Formats: sequence, structure tokens, C-alpha cells
Amino acid sequence: MQKYSTEEIVATSEHFETLTPEEKELLCQKSTVLQYKKGEAICKQGAFANHIMLITEGLVKTYLESSNDKNLIISFITPTNWIELASIYDENFLLSVAAVKDSKVMLIDKTAFMELITANSVFSNGIVKQLTLNKKHYFKKITSLGNKQLHGRFADALLYLSKEVALSNIINLGITRKEMGEYAGISTESAIRLLSELNHDGIIELEGKIITILKENLLIKLSQIG
Repeated sequence: MQKYSTEEIVATSEHFETLTPEEKELLCQKSTVLQYKKGEAICKQGAFANHIMLITEGLVKTYLESSNDKNLIISFITPTNWIELASIYDENFLLSVAAVKDSKVMLIDKTAFMELITANSVFSNGIVKQLTLNKKHYFKKITSLGNKQLHGRFADALLYLSKEVALSNIINLGITRKEMGEYAGISTESAIRLLSELNHDGIIELEGKIITILKENLLIKLSQIG
């Protein structure tokens, strides 16, 4: 696990542009950047949360672990976004986090982070805004899992990956079929079958792990039907 300098990230990231020079210096002193290999655990659900995380390169997933070894992926997070911000006000991590591909993550000492929130209201407002967006995502996910059948949940998953993660109709993220199933709350076998059906119907096009959405309007309709 290799360490990297924090100075460049602090100097260039929009998240820290409202900090004073003294606050930026504190952040650099109390942070480190680590590289994680594909599949490597970044934090474990229930573990003591002594830092706040920001992804700077790669792709990570947050997920709930269960006793029957069936994980539920909550979100996929791209640079440069906060990871598991809910742990700010909790002693333990509420979710597990792992690298979907080789990634770099900035780890900020939680005590120092709380000092910045207390001292800088503009910075604090940015954190509150992100927490609100996260809450909105959780509500949408609960609604999808609780009220929709397989096709509706899988359509939601594809629309989420396209619109909020890949930011393109071409989903080329290196996400496995198992991970797609874990995000939609369905089995790997069901995810494979639904991809094949959507490909056969011309709604998507499959090329290995690359998924191209051809008819977004039909995916939206599947989502609405549920």
C-alpha cells in the first residue's frame, strides 16, 4: 500500500478551495493518500472510524455486509467524491468500502476534519449538502428495493450507473455481473439473464463488460412500471 503526497490534492480540489492557508496546512498535516488494489478492502462495516475519506483516483463501492454472505451495494463512488460521510457523527463505519479498480483514497484525521467544519462555515455547508444528496440517494434505493420487481430494480441500476457514475450511455467501469446484481438486490444469475434479455430486445448492447444503453426511454419505462 503506497503513500502519496496530499499537498497537490489540497491545492487543486474544489472541496478545499474555501479553506484558509492555515486550514489547508492543517489538512495536509493530518491527511495521507493511500493506493488500494482492485478488490482490496478500504474499511469494514462496524470498524472504528477515525478518518474521513475522499477518493482521488479509480472507483470504489460502498456496501452492507450480511451474515449470509450476500452483500448489498449502496453506491459506486468516482473521483473526487467523499466516501462514507455518515461516519463523521458515528464512532464506527456504517458501510464497508472496497476498491472496484485500482484506486487512490485520501484519508483525513476525523478530529482535524471536525475542526475544519467548526471553523469554516462555507466548508461545512458543502459537507451538509453532500450528506443531503447521499440521503436522497438512499431514499431512492430503498424505494426501488422495496417496491419494484426484478426488471424495475435492474433498470434502476443501469440508469444509476449511466447517469450518476459513468456519466455516459456507455458503461465501461469494470463492474462485474455479481456487483451489478448486488447493487440491484438480485442474484448474479438474474443479472446475467436480464442483461441478455435487454441485449436481445435492443435496449442495450453488450460487448464484454461494456454496456451501451441504446434506448434509455425504454429503461425509464421499465423503471416506472417497476
